[in-house]
Order: sequence, then structure tokens, then C-alpha cells
Amino acid sequence: MENKTIEYNSRDEFYKSPFGATPEEVEITFRAGISRALGQCQATLVVINDETKATDEIPGNWISMKDGTDYYEFRWMPKKTGLYFYHIRALTTSGMSGMLQCNHHSGEFQHTVYRKDFKVPKWLSEGMMYQIFPDRFAKSDTYIAPPIDKDYIIRSDWGGIPNQKDENGFVKNNDFFGGNLAGIQEKLNYLADLGVSVIYLNPITEAYSNHRYDTSDYKNVDPMLGTNEDFKNLCREASQKGIKIILDGVFNHTGDDSIYFNKKRRYDNSDGKGEMGAFNSKDSKYYKWYNFTTYPDKYESWWGIDTLPKVKDDDDNYIDFMIRNPDSVINHWLDLGASGFRLDVADEVPDVFLEELRKHVKEKNPENVILGEVWEDASNKLSYGQRRKYFHGDQLDSVMNYPLKKAIIAYMETGEASILSQAVETLQENYPPQVFNSLMNILGTHDTPRILTVFTENEHRTAKRKLCLSVILWAFLPGIPCIYYGDEIGMSGAKDPLNRGCFDIDKKNDRIYYHHKDVLSIRKRIADIGTYGYKTVMDTGGAFIFIREKAPEPGSDKRETDRIFAGVNLGEEKIIKLPFTKILTFFRMGKVEVIDSHTIKLGKYAGIVVTGNTI
Repeated sequence: MENKTIEYNSRDEFYKSPFGATPEEVEITFRAGISRALGQCQATLVVINDETKATDEIPGNWISMKDGTDYYEFRWMPKKTGLYFYHIRALTTSGMSGMLQCNHHSGEFQHTVYRKDFKVPKWLSEGMMYQIFPDRFAKSDTYIAPPIDKDYIIRSDWGGIPNQKDENGFVKNNDFFGGNLAGIQEKLNYLADLGVSVIYLNPITEAYSNHRYDTSDYKNVDPMLGTNEDFKNLCREASQKGIKIILDGVFNHTGDDSIYFNKKRRYDNSDGKGEMGAFNSKDSKYYKWYNFTTYPDKYESWWGIDTLPKVKDDDDNYIDFMIRNPDSVINHWLDLGASGFRLDVADEVPDVFLEELRKHVKEKNPENVILGEVWEDASNKLSYGQRRKYFHGDQLDSVMNYPLKKAIIAYMETGEASILSQAVETLQENYPPQVFNSLMNILGTHDTPRILTVFTENEHRTAKRKLCLSVILWAFLPGIPCIYYGDEIGMSGAKDPLNRGCFDIDKKNDRIYYHHKDVLSIRKRIADIGTYGYKTVMDTGGAFIFIREKAPEPGSDKRETDRIFAGVNLGEEKIIKLPFTKILTFFRMGKVEVIDSHTIKLGKYAGIVVTGNTI
């Protein structure tokens, strides 16, 4: 059956209502149009449960005919959470049959079903996040780190180039510039002024390396950074300024130089009772955490890196230590003041661990959050042949929005706005709305080259302009914008360790810094921004324009619909109509000409943010 004989668009509520992912036990109405030229038609909605492969077949009911097209309606109510795929099968008297296709999709369509009680803390969709690599953000002289028995280098040249490969071609990550928790605490006023409402800290627990993803001791702050009391004080003062703190949860692997593995024998008798690490003795209480192939020298490690022995995250003893015990690692840090965790390599942490983690984190406080590091569409993520269940309501609150980062960069480099609109709309369709509105929107992280460097590599002359235009999109698209420390002052750096340089506000690029402040101040003034909807207005001719709006609550005396109208133009100038009765904020970047109270001319390489309302 040719595509032109089919009418269907999963993103149009005439064809599928309600739009996007839905809670369990909510009825969904599908409609499709099939050309009458094909003769009489038998239309069937075919829905497949991705996990069980159970199939529902729902016969279509003819509802109307228009311009030679018959319209059929199907009603389906999913009773269980999960990932479903569907298509509409059409069998005609002419002997033709086919599967629905439309302009944004071909083949099977996806539908996500989540728990009806699945909630994400409201604060995660509002405010602004700031990611800090602790060794490189701020150094306070009020804290002096004690000598440590390990191979490391103390750098006295704050702002110097991080050490790269040694003479053997290895990056040891053992040079320390001395950033510490007290330094972060001294920068809280700076962060509050920027509009930060939550700090995401890369690992702070004791470890061998400067990145600290090779945990040595899960329950203590690395002495290079400070003490547990310092962390508690940081959380307390941050809270007084309206700032929460979430920690990096590294639960897939430990360091080989750790209490638990102890390959370098630095942690002999770590408990004062003769306890040894798994590498030292099969009698170690940690032995069952690891998978040895030839004891003790060959063992499973993260991506084959032998300094990062992989743990069995589904081992009951390990889960007890991390989550269930009264003095668990999770309880320990939440009690000290953390408001949740960002999970390192979440796609390599099993379902049982994630489900136990959510249960206990939310029991401590429903307002605590769990974010996952997932680089792809997390709603249908396949990891080692297993479909993940992040958004069914039992695991994560949200994830890092790498698909958006990738799409913004692609749009800036090619001018193809449809790349960005398709990326945003796909996430909007596949993710539960509470997840979509709480995505951790990023332009840079500790794992990627800095955003200014990405743009500079292609064309130095336009790099700052592209960064500033990207900030407009990043700040107002659904989700919580997250700054990788220093991006707001124009720091540069290629892949790690060069993207982990030292923060120095005295070296800020004024254009980039004040642009961030202006844009983020507008966002901060928009109450309940996490409840605003999203719709693409334009994605052609190099222009990407979108609108977000919040209608009055049912029963409210308020009549106005609040709106955010924002976008960027990388093509030739465009005439844009502004859908407002009253404009409250008008922000422009580049050449923007006001024609009248409802019309502007948006020049090439220009951007706008307009807020207001309409009746």
C-alpha cells in the first residue's frame, strides 16, 4: 500500500489522543484515514507489548468520509506499564494491505505507558542546574588537605593545562589543583546570583584519581576536598540560599585502589578488625561483589579498564550496603544533606538496583531526585540486549538530555532546523510529560569537549555567536538547563582532561557571561515554567521557533494564557507574528526589527525570547 493512501500523524491529537506517553489504564483513541479508491477496507490496530510480545488486535470502526478518504477509529486501554509498539493494518478488497507511515516516522510507532502514581519533584523542572568538577572549580585557603599515601601531583599553577598522557601513553588523572568544598561554599553567592537552584557535583568520595569515578571509600569525602562535616556545612548554607545539591552516584564499579578491592594494599585492615579487600582474600566480605575469571589477577572491569573493577550490582549484599541497610551509602549522604543522585552509566546498572534505589530514596523524602546518565533516547534504550525500564515509574525521575545537545549542535552547524524540531518532538512523544519537562538540558559536560570548543573547531569567527544562540534554545526548551562550570564565562577545552580546566572568573568573556545572565534572569522570572506545554512553530528556512504556554487552571478566575515565544534564525530574514495580547518581556539578540506590536522581522543569526499572555 502506498504511503499517500494513508493518513496518520501520531503527533496530531485528531489521530492519537491523548498525545504521547500515558499512564496505565487510560484509554487512547487512534484514528486513521485510508483512501476509498482502494475499495472496502478492514482496518485493525495491532499493539505489541515489547517485553512479553503479547499482541492486541483492535478492529477499527468507520466514523466518517471526506474527500475520498474513509476514517477509522480504534480504542485501546493499556492495563500494564511498559513499552508498546503499534501499527494499523489495512486489508482492502483490491488485495492490498499495509502498515501506516507518516512524515515523521515509518514502520512501528512507539507508545510508553507509565505508573499512574509516577511523580517527579516539581523543582526539577524549574530553576537552573550547575555542574561542578570539584578539583577545578574553586580553592579555599581555609582548608589544607593532609598528606596522602598515594602517587599524586599537587599543582600550584591554578589555571594550568591538566596533565595528559605520560611517557607510556597513559592518562593517570593524578594531578590535583586543589579545588575543595570550602571553595564551592565561598562561591555560593556567585551561583545564586547566576540563578542556580541545584548543584550537581561530580564524585566527591575518596578515590585515587582527580575525577574520582574510581571510588576508594563510599562513605567519606576525599581528604583532598574536605571532610564529611564540610559537605554537611555546604549543603546547609546552599539550602539557605535556595540551592539543592545532588551527588554523582558511581554504583557500577569501584576503584582497584579501594577498601573493597584493595589491589594496592593501601586499605589493609580498613575496619580495624583485619578486614581485607576482594583482591587480597576470597574470605573478604567484599569478594562476592566482583567477578574474577582467574583469581586474583583477572577480573571483570568497566570497559576493560583494570583500575575500575566492575561490581555485581544485583548482589544482595552489595544492594544492602549501598541502599537497604540503616547505615547504607544512600542514607549516609542523604542524611548529610544531599537531595538526590545523578547515576553514572545508568544503562549499566540493573533494574533491581534502580528499583531499590528509587524506593529508598523516595521513602527518605519524595522531593529527592534520581537522574540517569543515558546518551540516547532513554524511553526505548537497549543496553546489552536488554530493553531498559527507566520511565515506567519505578526507576528514574529523568535523564541527561544528550539527544538535545546533539541536535542543537547539528542545527547550529548545518542550519537544518528540522533536525532540532524532530529531536525535541520525539522526546516529547516518547517520554512521560513529567520526565520531558524535567530533562537535564546540557550543552557541555565533563565527558564532552566544551561547547565553545565544539563551535570553534569548525569556524572560530562564529563560535561565540553560535554559543549565545544555543543558550537561548537551551534555556527555554522543556527541561532544566544545566551549565557545565565555566561554560558561562567562555571556558574552552577539548576532550578530557582538557575540558576539566580551572575556573577563573577574572578571565571571563563578558559577552558570553552577560548573555547567560540576561537569558537566565528571564527564565527565573517565569513562575511554574515546568508546567508550560511545547509546540514547534517554525522549523524551515534555517529558523527554529517554538512556543510554550500555560492555560488557566479549570475553575480559576484567570482568563489569560501565559506564553513563551522563543527561537533562532540561521537563514534569511523572516517575518514573524507574535501571538500575544500583552508582552511582558522582549529579549533580542542580533538584528531584530519591530514592525508593529504583533510583528517582527528576524534577521539572519538573530534570536528572540518574548514572554507575555493572550486572552
